Amino acid sequence: MTLDLAKKSALVIDDFQNMRATLRQMLITIGVQEVDAASRAEEALERLHAKRYDIVLCDYNLGTGMDGQQLLETARAQGLIGYGTTFIMVTAENSSEMVMGALETLPDAYLTKPFTKDLLRARLTRALPRKIPLQAVDDALRKNDRARAVALLDELLAGRPANGTELLRLKAELLFSGGEATAAETLCRQVQDSKPVAWALTLLGRIALQRQQYGEAEQLFRDAITLTPAYMAAHDGLAAALEADGRRQEALSVLVTAVERSAKSLPRQLHLARLAQDLRQLDIAERAWRRALSLARQMEQDQPAYHAAFTATLAAKGEYRDAQAAVKKLAQEFRLHVEVPWWTLTAKLHILAFHPGPERASLLQEFDTLLRGGPPPAAVVAQLGAALHALGEDKRAAQLG
Repeated sequence: MTLDLAKKSALVIDDFQNMRATLRQMLITIGVQEVDAASRAEEALERLHAKRYDIVLCDYNLGTGMDGQQLLETARAQGLIGYGTTFIMVTAENSSEMVMGALETLPDAYLTKPFTKDLLRARLTRALPRKIPLQAVDDALRKNDRARAVALLDELLAGRPANGTELLRLKAELLFSGGEATAAETLCRQVQDSKPVAWALTLLGRIALQRQQYGEAEQLFRDAITLTPAYMAAHDGLAAALEADGRRQEALSVLVTAVERSAKSLPRQLHLARLAQDLRQLDIAERAWRRALSLARQMEQDQPAYHAAFTATLAAKGEYRDAQAAVKKLAQEFRLHVEVPWWTLTAKLHILAFHPGPERASLLQEFDTLLRGGPPPAAVVAQLGAALHALGEDKRAAQLG
């Protein structure tokens, strides 16, 4: 394939103006004519919402807010960076946290500072030929035409490309997410017959878990971990399978090990925090909640539910001053949130359940007043109900529906 960089568009993301200018000039020098820039992750997401780029060149450290790894994860989740975009991470770091996070998000290439324009060209020359054919797949998915996307992958696979295993993974994921678990299973087993790979074992585990075949799912996830210990999706799957099978303490142990290995996944930290809290492993829960809250703020995905649950953990540990401070922080940070009256009340009831006081009557009156104004938001019901039950207010809990 002849690579014409003049027809490609690029987005440079770096919090230092001089580095943005340097990267932009490098791209122009090697032939890319259309180059935009962003200084922060939030600005980059706005640009990605407005326009599809062929190349994204992103620094790992973006100052305050999301880092480059979290930006990539968020952009993929929002459908802003698809199969056809080449994402290159630029970094001067080699911390274990960064390395493990990178193994999870899997950018298309890395560039370690300092680097030359020739090295940048070499990375693009290697990555773009694999990505360009996938732009048509992206187009089909943006039109919600999953069948067309799968058909296009089949056409590419018929040419026996060098990245065939990657294309098979994309096809299997599309089949599974589209509700075609049997077809995805058949494809994964064909891959396994050729050469065992962690992603196929993990997807087979997810299929077994969906079918409530917990023992089979557990073995598949364990096989994936044995094959590729750093494949964190298999650790998450194993924890989910053990928990679904009622082996919650074992699931907790798996999650503790997983966050020690790779700590920057918000869903993983939330899973650990909630499970540890349920199992009354309060020191573990507190650490996980603190890390989850930090990640959620950094990624602008914070929710009052997280703060209310964190308050419950602190109260259960007898850390009442910290719990009260957490309620105040919840009320302040989410003062414009429509659900905040319900969440602050829930957090206060969590404290009351472990630290009885004279405010019980006024808090229950506040509950009655809020309820007369309409039912609580669905997201609040589980925590609020648990707090009321803990106080022996079963009749009030029953009113939640």
